[in-house]
Amino acid sequence: MFYYNDILQIPERCLLKKRLTKAFFLKNFDLSISEKKLLNNVIQGMEWLASIKTSNSNISQSKNDNYVYEEIQVMTCTVPLNQLENASKACIELFQKYIPYQMVVIVEDENDFIINTCDKRINQNDKTKRTIEAYFTTKAISKLYKNELSSSLFEGLSFANLNRTNLETLYKSYTQSLVQYQAASITGAFNKRTQKRTEEDMANLLAIETIEKEIVSLANQLKKESQLSNKVNLNVEIQNKRQEIEDIKIKLK
Repeated sequence: MFYYNDILQIPERCLLKKRLTKAFFLKNFDLSISEKKLLNNVIQGMEWLASIKTSNSNISQSKNDNYVYEEIQVMTCTVPLNQLENASKACIELFQKYIPYQMVVIVEDENDFIINTCDKRINQNDKTKRTIEAYFTTKAISKLYKNELSSSLFEGLSFANLNRTNLETLYKSYTQSLVQYQAASITGAFNKRTQKRTEEDMANLLAIETIEKEIVSLANQLKKESQLSNKVNLNVEIQNKRQEIEDIKIKLK
């Protein structure tokens, strides 16, 4: 069995290792039809691995008008083999949407896993709810073997290496490691960053993701286009977009 705390190294006093039932979501939240289908037909199991809070970690809370960092929950979700890529986004959104605390979410199948954090703000119209501004999610990481990039990620996620000034800096350290790993997946080198540089990397990664979607849209238009002149223009636009991505990759290095 793959044990995630071998990577995270969260202190024993913060560990729960508690099975999370599907009834927890069904009884406590008003799920949509698609969310119920995901829960009943796709998700095979869930575990509440850890709850990091002031009382068990001696790490102080952090609050302001937009954010509250009073607890960090670490949860895992298991999906069937070969469904990780298709199901992980919906699983992550389910957890992050309904559980108001700052969360590290791990979605796994038999061979691989994905780690996620998010930028979760206080909903200004309803202080009991949260608004998610951005998700930070790794690509699939193998359980079967490690490489230099995954080893560097695991080192960055180890509790002893996180900024434990308060729960805000702790959570942002998790996010920082994920962003550095995403950047390293593009550049080939895992480089430790300052918080300011991490925020710049976040913006650059988001820009790449946006441009990639634009390329897909242009490519679909190209397939349907019959006029040669329009095909040429679309091809030029696609090449320009690809060059934009290459220029951003240079900024990530």
